Amino acid sequence: MKMTRSCSAVAVTLALLATVLSGAAGADPLLAALQPYCGKAYAGTLQSNAPEDAAMRAQTLIVHVADCRAGEVRMPFHVGADRSRTWVLRDLPQGLQLKHDHRHQDGQSDELTMYGGLQRSPLTTGDATLQAQFPADDYSKLMFQALGRQAALQNVWSFELTPGKQLIYRLSRPGRVFAVAFDLTTPVPLPPPAWGATGAGPKP
Repeated sequence: MKMTRSCSAVAVTLALLATVLSGAAGADPLLAALQPYCGKAYAGTLQSNAPEDAAMRAQTLIVHVADCRAGEVRMPFHVGADRSRTWVLRDLPQGLQLKHDHRHQDGQSDELTMYGGLQRSPLTTGDATLQAQFPADDYSKLMFQALGRQAALQNVWSFELTPGKQLIYRLSRPGRVFAVAFDLTTPVPLPPPAWGATGAGPKP
């Protein structure tokens, strides 16, 4: 009788484990890997040396993994007192999408907002690092053209996540690289909410 009960308990445990693993397998790997950092903030260091980023180097750089929901992670990127930037990762049927939600202090959308793209190729892994690249999509290219930002047509954004160690955000195009690395080993005090954080924003 005891063996029967024991076998039943094992069967239930295995069934629950299979359900959890099945759900995890269906989630985007990068979104799943970000889950342990939800609700926490981390300090960053500028990795690039472009002259146009000199002012940013003197600022405190913070990423706040602020909002994690099914199929979506929102990460405000704070540059000193500037809380205008939020990175939005969404798991869509056509693949993982990155968008940049830019707001003014009153919460209204900037004219240059919700640009980004779909993950270019399957997520690559190496040395326990998850990598995803997002070339500019058609929506973004049309916006860049309309605003006279021709160079941005070749933008490729990327995230590199080494769990428990580091998250790197990078923008690259011919003649331009911007990169900031966040130390995931030590959370920092939470910053104020991003501008317009209560609204979901447009979803092109």
